[in-house]
Amino acid sequence: MLVRYTDDSTPFPRPFPIRTFEEVIWLQSPPWARWAAALAIAAVAIWIEVGPEPTVPHPFAAVNIEAGDVVDEANTEMRPIPAGTLAPVELGQTTRSSISSGDPVLASVLGEGGQGAPDGWWRLEIAVPRGARDGDAARIVLLDDDEVAEGVVVEESSEDPLGSGMGLVAVEPGQAAEVARAAGEGRAVVMIAPP
Repeated sequence: MLVRYTDDSTPFPRPFPIRTFEEVIWLQSPPWARWAAALAIAAVAIWIEVGPEPTVPHPFAAVNIEAGDVVDEANTEMRPIPAGTLAPVELGQTTRSSISSGDPVLASVLGEGGQGAPDGWWRLEIAVPRGARDGDAARIVLLDDDEVAEGVVVEESSEDPLGSGMGLVAVEPGQAAEVARAAGEGRAVVMIAPP
């Protein structure tokens, strides 16, 4: 191997020949393929983060819809919304409350009213699971006592994600006082029967 000594500033030998360009030593070519792969991964990540979300059509009220009216193509218009934002809605059902023009049609305001509370049962305000509908069978579990009380959802909780989640559940008279006490102490949990 040929050895070339540099100027007097350094006593260490340097192998010869080495390409130098303005005092930069190039030992290998730049990693163009790795740089291109890194840029491609960054571009895909940015596209996923800020790219368009998948959308689905959802009905919005085209005119004011009163309680008891049938929701159909005549009084609604379909608009795209991000997938998973609202529960899907089937047209042709009646509304249980009024819907203002421009508001989305929610599944919670459609359908016939629930069967209500059986005669003599007491209504109790308690946290109700999301997705519970009026008339759904419910079981109220008293946590400390391991007892279960039968009930019926009379008024479902609001669809508002920032809402309290409280609804009305009817309980048979024999267990109403015990369930009310447990609910007041935070020891009662409502379970809804699967559809």
